[in-house]
Amino acid sequence: MQIRIIRGHECTDRPGVAELLNRTGQTVVNLAADRAATGFPEPWHTDTTGRGVRTRSDGSKTGREWYRITDITAFKPGYLARVAETGQARSHDMPLAIDPDTLYDVNAFANLLHITRGAFSRYVDNSKPVWHAYAIATRHATLDGHRLIAKATADHGRWLIVDDCEEIELGAKLHGVFAGYGGTWQPQLPGYAFPAPAAEALHSLLAGNDFYLPPPDDREPGKRGIRRRWLGATAAAFIQHRRGSTSQPRQLRPVAPPAQP
Repeated sequence: MQIRIIRGHECTDRPGVAELLNRTGQTVVNLAADRAATGFPEPWHTDTTGRGVRTRSDGSKTGREWYRITDITAFKPGYLARVAETGQARSHDMPLAIDPDTLYDVNAFANLLHITRGAFSRYVDNSKPVWHAYAIATRHATLDGHRLIAKATADHGRWLIVDDCEEIELGAKLHGVFAGYGGTWQPQLPGYAFPAPAAEALHSLLAGNDFYLPPPDDREPGKRGIRRRWLGATAAAFIQHRRGSTSQPRQLRPVAPPAQP
């Protein structure tokens, strides 16, 4: 971060501001472009000579902007608080008319989220690989040191597990999920080998911290596949505490395996 003393004050340029705020340079550009709404400080000094200076249409010159570090540090707490508030669901901490013991199907859950059935179906598609990985790791595998040994059955070149009423294939999608935790597919097990003990590598998955949508509380065969339903308590917890906006919850990413001594 570049620091220059200008008229008795420590100042930094926009890249330095981005570093102080732990944000991208484009974020700083956006904050400065909408100062009236964001409250972003005015520059303490603007270069009018030297490299990068340009001439405006009115003949005036402008170049690199320098901001007092004290102004940026005063701006930062309020800015980060607004970012955190914006990241919460619109229904965060609001009472919801949901019966905790009622099972809600995909249409009812979509209505609670104020999204279309199609959007909710995409949520399910994004969620299924992690649901399946969780089911395998917690119900259909043995964690043996650095290995996860799956209780799968070979079927014409495919490895399959039946979880309740749902068939899960240990194929490309599952390999991709476990690879996010450092796992490498080992068909001779069958299962996955990890650079750390499997229980440690998969600790966030096993804790249920990596779901996009929560897994359904009830499943049964339907005319078009698996019929999934969620308890009202599960839906309410997701709506009130998930990350992101009502229509775009942020997908959690697998945590990297812990470093080994």
